[in-house]
Amino acid sequence: MFKKAMLVFVPVLAALSPMAFFSAPGWWSKMTASVSGATSAENVDEPAGLVPWTSPDGTDLPTLGDAQGPLEGAPVQELEEVLRFDLTPDWVVRRWPRVSAGLSYLELQGYRVPLVTGTAEDDLAGALTYYFTPRQQLQRITFHGATGNARKLVDLVTSRFGFARRLTNDASVFLYQIPGQDGRAASFLWIRPARVVKADEPNQRFQVALVVERPIKR
Repeated sequence: MFKKAMLVFVPVLAALSPMAFFSAPGWWSKMTASVSGATSAENVDEPAGLVPWTSPDGTDLPTLGDAQGPLEGAPVQELEEVLRFDLTPDWVVRRWPRVSAGLSYLELQGYRVPLVTGTAEDDLAGALTYYFTPRQQLQRITFHGATGNARKLVDLVTSRFGFARRLTNDASVFLYQIPGQDGRAASFLWIRPARVVKADEPNQRFQVALVVERPIKR
């Protein structure tokens, strides 16, 4: 069972050099196993009263399985570049040399890519997926991965998309969301400690699950 732990952001210097971070297959394999294994629907018991670890349509969040392999291409320096809704499928396949395109949710076509933003404590590493409608309009963005400090991601989703903190009955969980018309979360961000927190892996202290639906113009 997932052991509950208090979520505390502790400043720690990144332990890996940029070259090791982007080229070492061993690091990628360890990160993949720790994140995808600890967040699968079969292995995690959800706290009562919280939004399930699933997308708004009830399907499981993506794992890192389809994003495994060498982290090719230029790293993403700014989250603002990839978390926006004016993107197209053509932009995605041009931006990353390796894209998993055989994904679909209902009428949405998914394009999944490996995302690494750097080696700092608040950088992200994991699987980023874009879901497009039949009209090629970006409808949903999901991210499933790890970080050492989610401060930068929280700042972005609260300022750009209007996410708001929701207090929960689980001290180990930080939850941010945008309520839907029916009261359920249309978009949400979960942050919680990794099952095992290692001092020599400061970039993998927290699991992150993000679902952002296309904002509705009012």
